Amino acid sequence: MKTVEWWLSAVSWWCLTSAAPGALFLVWEEDLRGVATDWGKLDGEINSLGGSMRAVWADRQGDRIILFVRAETAHNLSEFLVHEAYGQLKGPMGRWNLTLGRVRLPWGLLTDWSPDRLPHNSPYTGTRMLDSDNGLGWHGTVGSWDYGLALTQGYGMQDVEEFPGPGLVTGRIGFTPDESGDITVGLSLSGGTVHSSEERPHESHGIEEKRIAASLDGTLRLGRGVYRFEGGARRTQEEWRATAFVTADYALMPKTVLQFAGQLYQTDKSDATGWVYAGLAVPLASVTIRVGYQYEPAETDQHKVVVQLYRYMAVSR
Repeated sequence: MKTVEWWLSAVSWWCLTSAAPGALFLVWEEDLRGVATDWGKLDGEINSLGGSMRAVWADRQGDRIILFVRAETAHNLSEFLVHEAYGQLKGPMGRWNLTLGRVRLPWGLLTDWSPDRLPHNSPYTGTRMLDSDNGLGWHGTVGSWDYGLALTQGYGMQDVEEFPGPGLVTGRIGFTPDESGDITVGLSLSGGTVHSSEERPHESHGIEEKRIAASLDGTLRLGRGVYRFEGGARRTQEEWRATAFVTADYALMPKTVLQFAGQLYQTDKSDATGWVYAGLAVPLASVTIRVGYQYEPAETDQHKVVVQLYRYMAVSR
């Protein structure tokens, strides 16, 4: 059994059986999808079954110790992925938090948004940005500012080939100008060596590349809509690559949300290309139905219609 899977099993057993005072939060997710492509091909799969478990111990000043695990089995149960598995020591009022294990990287929109359960492409696939990695994380908030810094191996969710590994440093600083939190902006920087693939960043045999990267992100909550942007560039040994991503969720009615997303990217060796998505989301209690259309000129199947059934359940004790 892989080390991280053993660690996951041990932490899960300890959280469920420990008599120590604290709170336990459990989340379960189901993501089922059907896809129709250009050539009339119909396909369906269990895209993901998974969830998370959080155990929290507190003192008089608030939360102090947190153990967290988030994992899934994906693509018709053919893959098992541990996205996060860490222990965290939390400071007063969240001013600082020290995290050790497989941690989420402080990068761009990933600090409070995730594309994992959305039916369109991830903006991070083409840029090979990892969403999590093994190592040490430090993050917190000071007034209107938030910050994050991670010192990690660079393997992401792949098998760990050596310790401590090639090394990756990732950091972000964010600013929220008003108390409502309707506007946030952030600047992210990353440098080091990353092992990942163009198609799936968690594959066992990825591309090793030394690189530096930077991005600017912003989120605007205005009326019925939430609008997000992230643009940046990275340089590897071989090329520059620039990318710009936008997404919008607009509530047409209480039970109907219009969704849009698109991305452009270009290298110094190729012309600009990208993709665009438009669809509707209908939240019904614990189930959300999403139907959308995606056009991607760079792919063989340029036109794609996706129907997604997504279920979310949460319990605590």
